[in-house]
Amino acid sequence: MKSKKLKEASEFQFDLLNLFHKNFAKIFHEITYGPYNLNKNQKRAIIAIGRNEEIIPSVLGAYLDLQRGSLTSIIDSLEKEGLIFRKGDPEDRRKTILSLTEAGQEYRNWLNAAIQAKVSEILDRLDEEEITSYQESMENMIKYFKKMDERA
Repeated sequence: MKSKKLKEASEFQFDLLNLFHKNFAKIFHEITYGPYNLNKNQKRAIIAIGRNEEIIPSVLGAYLDLQRGSLTSIIDSLEKEGLIFRKGDPEDRRKTILSLTEAGQEYRNWLNAAIQAKVSEILDRLDEEEITSYQESMENMIKYFKKMDERA
């Protein structure tokens, strides 16, 4: 019985990923205007760093699903743009901590507003009851993803 459910869940997972990318992942590519000419992964890095306030590169790399070389290029380019800065970890001198600069925080706020506008445009295709159901489903998915992480 469980193996049948696992197979069905696996198939749903691929459908979910496909439809998510079709509807939402393109947002990062569509937001081409703005004060900086950043690519999709640079934008995702700004959001991740800002959400955590401080983050070490290895955690950022895991969040973005990037290898060390690609991650280093992104960090270097964002630092060169003046959007992030690196500082040493006071508790462990071997570690580096990444944070947004004031310009990075301003850009993150602008980017979040642009993303919110695009997401609202997409979700506006649903009626209010469907939006509520969608939101509840997302909350459940996040809960289960966190549970899977904890048990890994």
